[in-house]
Amino acid sequence: MTALAFEFAAGTRVAAPPAGAPRILWIDADDGAIEPGVEMLRRHGFEVDRAGSAAAAQPLLDAADADLVILETALPDADGLALCRRLSEAETAPVLVVARAADTLDRVAGLEFGADDVLPKTAHPLELLARVRALLRRAGRQARRIAAEAVATWRFDAELGYVTSPSGRTVRLSPADAALLRVLAGRPGEVWRRDALLAQLHGDGGAAGGRSIDARVARLRRTLSDCDGAGDMIKTLRGGGYLFQAQVNPRVGLAA
Repeated sequence: MTALAFEFAAGTRVAAPPAGAPRILWIDADDGAIEPGVEMLRRHGFEVDRAGSAAAAQPLLDAADADLVILETALPDADGLALCRRLSEAETAPVLVVARAADTLDRVAGLEFGADDVLPKTAHPLELLARVRALLRRAGRQARRIAAEAVATWRFDAELGYVTSPSGRTVRLSPADAALLRVLAGRPGEVWRRDALLAQLHGDGGAAGGRSIDARVARLRRTLSDCDGAGDMIKTLRGGGYLFQAQVNPRVGLAA
């Protein structure tokens, strides 16, 4: 059965963050109190940058190098909870709030202002290490999921000849160009030689002249290129063949 509509994707996925030692930014004015936690993290392979105030932390936050932010809510120059909310809204890194007061209201306030986790400042360094690892695992799973889903996808209505790009730009193909795209996309990754492509389009007794298909492919590629560069998915191979390099998801079903 011939597909009435299907999707095709270039298959370019968002790159995962480079591997390396996770970088922690710890914002706290009390150097002595956080020293055991800093040493524990460094001993287990983390890179830890320290900032004693919101102002000192800002250049490090702007660089967006931190994989996780540990934040004391009592800062000398800013409202720590307000900073927590701003970091949460930016969604650049998980935020672990370390509250000087350990009562329920302080923990709830940290979570309400967007913290991914809250820990009392009196917590043992081993618990801190476990919480940091858990947050980074969770962030890593989410990043991988987003990367897997971030594929630029075009939609092709083979019956009407419309191609719609990821940005919403739409072009309409002529009946001949739509038929050609239907054949190419019907067997993604397969090399089509000129004579085989002509035979598929016109039958064994169809149009003669293998070179005539070159002009048709060039025209189709130009039209698709106006649709967010979709023409780049049609590859010309040395030796006289064509290939549709994309992932194809039939919406109804494709001809065998």
